[in-house]
Amino acid sequence: MNHKIHHLAVWILVVIHFFIGLGWYALFGEAWLNYNARTMTDIEPPHSAIPYLIAIVAAIFVNYALAWLFAKMHVAHAITGLKIALICWFAFLFVQYAAISVFSAFETNPWPLVFINMGRPFIAFAISGVVLGAWRRREL
Repeated sequence: MNHKIHHLAVWILVVIHFFIGLGWYALFGEAWLNYNARTMTDIEPPHSAIPYLIAIVAAIFVNYALAWLFAKMHVAHAITGLKIALICWFAFLFVQYAAISVFSAFETNPWPLVFINMGRPFIAFAISGVVLGAWRRREL
């Protein structure tokens, strides 16, 4: 069995992560603005490609890290990939973000805002876990 990183899967997931972000904030953008006490007029669209580039680089790092971990752990099934990816999301993202958000000295974010902010990476990690866990490279 080949346990190398599947580069095509990673790059497809990078694109998927980008669209997950677009869709997530299309669905929850209004609530996100309300919890942050903002309106659409308060938000200026970025005049630079840098925020988008950062999002793409972040997706590259996340997906290559998961692919590397899955290769080392010999993950061979979608459900196993899903479980590991969600454990990573919970342990490395959600718990840390929730602690910072709720107990910040500067602000206290309500739990619905924490869940909106952490929901996008939850969906992204879940999809990455399923795809990377299930995608097989044929032996040549």
